[in-house]
Amino acid sequence: MTRRHALRLLGGSAVAGAVGVTSAGCTPPSTPTSKGDLDLWTFADTHAGWFKEMAKEFEQETGIRVAVSLIPGSSLFQQLLINLKAGGLNTPDLCDIEQGAFGSFLIGRSVPFVDLGPALRQKGYDKQLVTARQALYSWKDGVYGIEHALTPVTLFYLREPWERAGIDPATLHTWNDFGAAVRETFPPRTRGLPLPGHDVMLRQRSGDYFDGDGQVALDSDLSIDTMEWLLDQERRGTLARPPGWITEGLNPAAWAEFRAGKVVSLVSPDWYAGAIQSQADDLAGKWGACPLPAFEPGGRRASCLGGTGLTILKTSKRQDTAWRFLEFSMLRVPAVVKRYKAINLYPPFIPAWSDPRMHDPIPFFDGQDIGALYADVGREVPPQYQSPYRPQLTSQELGPRMLDVYQHKRSAREVFTEVARAVRARMERGGRVG
Repeated sequence: MTRRHALRLLGGSAVAGAVGVTSAGCTPPSTPTSKGDLDLWTFADTHAGWFKEMAKEFEQETGIRVAVSLIPGSSLFQQLLINLKAGGLNTPDLCDIEQGAFGSFLIGRSVPFVDLGPALRQKGYDKQLVTARQALYSWKDGVYGIEHALTPVTLFYLREPWERAGIDPATLHTWNDFGAAVRETFPPRTRGLPLPGHDVMLRQRSGDYFDGDGQVALDSDLSIDTMEWLLDQERRGTLARPPGWITEGLNPAAWAEFRAGKVVSLVSPDWYAGAIQSQADDLAGKWGACPLPAFEPGGRRASCLGGTGLTILKTSKRQDTAWRFLEFSMLRVPAVVKRYKAINLYPPFIPAWSDPRMHDPIPFFDGQDIGALYADVGREVPPQYQSPYRPQLTSQELGPRMLDVYQHKRSAREVFTEVARAVRARMERGGRVG
């Protein structure tokens, strides 16, 4: 996922859409040359650096070399699809697949990844991984990838304005409480936070764009009500729409609103802390984090956004060896703790949550133990369901229309119904999947 895509996800995730992958009429890009016993492809430079460290340790322990190739996201997914269509020529043994692109690999006679479910169940890993996060890489009865990150979405807040107001955001247990506190305590032009993405808030309410059976749920009453709630909260003065926010996300104009005290919080995934440090380093150390307010008393206080799963290709002639490396790098406490310390991805591997190194003070959050927060909300992180038609829904159908909803040109019900009908029609005339 590109930085621009990540920024847009925070502002209006459906406007940006997921990564779309097509292969018609494309010339296959050059394939990385292997210098190892196993080949692993990834699109994230942070993942590549960490995998290379894991590869060194794995070679020291087993004598098996792992060649890690860093390929830009759109090129990687396109290249892999093309190579699979060519009979699996020059495909890697292991590959990172971004969650938004995963559905593109589910259309066809069979899923091109090894079903990891039996191995996970045999060793008890299925009970050690957060089930909701594994839903992103599951289809029908198979489990085809291991998620890198919990991607918990919580409330990031600027400490100073909230302390000046005499309010601890963690004590605002519902969105009604949050809205009342913002409107009644802060100056009239101050807003609680920029409009969160519709999909993020929908998942907090246990909904999604597809249901657990892969059926379209975008036009559900819950989905429509969530969009209408967001727009109503903006109208009432709880939520802000900084300049360019819907199409660009956290751009310089949005950061200016935070610096001026016009916006005091942000609904954000864990991985976005690094982006804040790189774009607004003057705000580092000034943030706190706490669970999201719930939609109803006692309700869910977390959501999720983003994700990447490590897969093993069926075309690999070294599947057992690939599983050994996947297990070594993704399913051991020392490995996932090292990943968290190196690239700030809080793991969905539950045994790591109690490791003391996961609870070191974080300077970005003024020394707060963020590990404790994520462990607290970790089991509340909602599922995000996969579908072969997710890329079509988010990128091709919903993305171009969503701006009309935000601009009040068309209703959420009208747009969501139109998109859902288009995707269902494609599903009905599509070939076999899975």
